[in-house]
Amino acid sequence: MQGFEKMPCWFLGANAPRGYYSKFDQLFQKSPDGRCFLLKGGPGTGKSTMLKKIAEALSEKGLEPELIFCSADTESLDAVLSSDGNFSAADATLPHAAEPKYPGVYETTVDLCSCWDEEILRQNGGKIVSLFDKNRRLHEEARRYISAAASLLDEAARLGMDSVFQEKVEKTALRLCARELGRKSRRKGTEKQRFLSAVTDKGAFFFSGTPKILCERIYLIDDDPGAVSRIFMSTVRKCALESGFDIITCRCPIFPSEKIEHVFIPELKLGFMTANRRHKFEVKPYRIIHSRRFTDRNRFAKNKIRIKFALRSAKNLIDEAVLCMKEAKAVHDELESCYIPAMDFSKVEEKTAKILDLI
Repeated sequence: MQGFEKMPCWFLGANAPRGYYSKFDQLFQKSPDGRCFLLKGGPGTGKSTMLKKIAEALSEKGLEPELIFCSADTESLDAVLSSDGNFSAADATLPHAAEPKYPGVYETTVDLCSCWDEEILRQNGGKIVSLFDKNRRLHEEARRYISAAASLLDEAARLGMDSVFQEKVEKTALRLCARELGRKSRRKGTEKQRFLSAVTDKGAFFFSGTPKILCERIYLIDDDPGAVSRIFMSTVRKCALESGFDIITCRCPIFPSEKIEHVFIPELKLGFMTANRRHKFEVKPYRIIHSRRFTDRNRFAKNKIRIKFALRSAKNLIDEAVLCMKEAKAVHDELESCYIPAMDFSKVEEKTAKILDLI
């Protein structure tokens, strides 16, 4: 896609221990001048292609789109959002199904189901039903592996926390924020929530290009057990919002409700990121902060073997989840091959053209 490398890329949903965790509500922020297009259709019906064309049109208009990808297929677009937040388009089917709250005023439903020949689909009905069911079973199996991995990662963080000087972590984060953020403000900052990584069919996938687009300087917190980074990132997030900065908070796909992995402050071109053996990414840091400086080494040594075992076992479980995701992706590809022959893509192009005219 033209200009793809210059657009921030994210996930807005992830396979998590308790099921699919979605932040797609971030796309549907009503605005007096806003437009939101909800795309409805099955696999292979042209949703991702339509979203790519919308992203290109937004980019040509200088609206710097954000690209939201599918965690089940990292090459497939799930949504596009303009930089000003006034224009969005999203795949509104499961697992991130959405219905309009202000139909015709703010949201417009784009029905791609009207572009297929239902008789052709019904001829392959048995196969299609079987493939959908198999796809769901594989995703459920992947989530069970991820849930088991989460228990072990949580145990590693708990064991690590026993040896962490929590007050020292907070003081370091506050001191760093005072130097970098400087100002105090009566205005409270706003927050976007995103995922920069996810467990996908390609493994633990990370959008390494996005931090390079957003940041000139990155503080990297090197923390394998995950105890120090939890305290540090929560403190940075709170300070940035209280200082009146608009931020992008990236949640951990394994602990989406509890753990923050990265915080970006676009206005300052500044980022705070977590690094560990599960996050292998090509980011040149401005400064690395090692978690061991906040750790009582003698107390950590007592739990070191258990922490290593928990981290290694969690990695093995995540690897099994990835295998399930790969198989699910192959099943999804087969589903697409069932739908594509039934589609009249000239009708899809007509619907795409109407959306592009509105940009």
